[in-house]
Amino acid sequence: MLKFDVEKFMQDGKATYQLRDTIEKVVNKVFEVDFENVILTGVGGTIFEMKSVKDILKKYSDIDVKLVNAAEGLIKKPKNINDKTIVVTGSKSGDTIETVNFASWCKSVGARVISFTGENDNPLANASTYTVVSDIPGMENTYLKLYLFATYLLYKVGSFPEYERFADQMYYLHDNLARWRKEYNPIAKSIADRYALVPYQMWIGSGVVWGEIELFTTCILEEMQWMKTRAVHSADFFHGPLELVDDSFPIYLVKGEDEFRELDNRVERFLKKLNLNNVVVIDTKDFILENIDEEFRYILSPIIFNNITRGRLCYQFEAITNHDLDSRRYYRQFEY
Repeated sequence: MLKFDVEKFMQDGKATYQLRDTIEKVVNKVFEVDFENVILTGVGGTIFEMKSVKDILKKYSDIDVKLVNAAEGLIKKPKNINDKTIVVTGSKSGDTIETVNFASWCKSVGARVISFTGENDNPLANASTYTVVSDIPGMENTYLKLYLFATYLLYKVGSFPEYERFADQMYYLHDNLARWRKEYNPIAKSIADRYALVPYQMWIGSGVVWGEIELFTTCILEEMQWMKTRAVHSADFFHGPLELVDDSFPIYLVKGEDEFRELDNRVERFLKKLNLNNVVVIDTKDFILENIDEEFRYILSPIIFNNITRGRLCYQFEAITNHDLDSRRYYRQFEY
């Protein structure tokens, strides 16, 4: 498969899973002092990743959790951030200026800042109270770290007694991911062959996968492939975007596995009535779990979607557009 070293992929997965003990120790340290709320923060891809973390924490508990864009937080200086606050953020490089500065401010008002970053000694690590250090590539590994953190936090507050079983079964996650990539690769190629060079595309979805849809369309298709893309929440589709639908561009519908799936089904019913031939449905339910219980599909669905799109579809796009996924015109190219 294009740009897929399965041996390294499995090694990276094993190394990420081995961070479980470190993550649990960080959460245990947090619980040495009472907390009243949790703030999830970052910019760019990190803030999109944190959306599913927020959804998971809210689904299983009554924890007061909010999402704050670090750039906005620097301006607003939220009053609910204090010495009873846990702040969770991340930056692999550790030098994302908005994230570093907001983390520093949060720490200055007494909040305990937990960061997921690539080195022990970088600006973000130095602005944090606790760090989980790992430079392992791949968003599937970023999600695994975040979800182990979130579910163990839930376990500690008594809201996720399934943690041990869930965490144990994450040992088999990358076996599933590698199999899904192999299964989806020919589908991804057929999609790219047809749509890689179109001038516009629409991606629709909802629920816990919504943040990952925003991440993929924004940070991958727009930033990395310079594709004109619109992400539309299924709840908003019938309030404007439906009037744009025709045969001239691809419409991707992502169906998740939570209570918001009915919103996706409603969009699907509408699109079928139009008899369009340019609708691509990606249903995370189509991917079979092995050695992982079905009840954890909700938590893993953003990883499933990321695995077949960022992990497969984008490389098929790259092969046709001839635009390297590592190339940028503006991002981090100069001061702005």
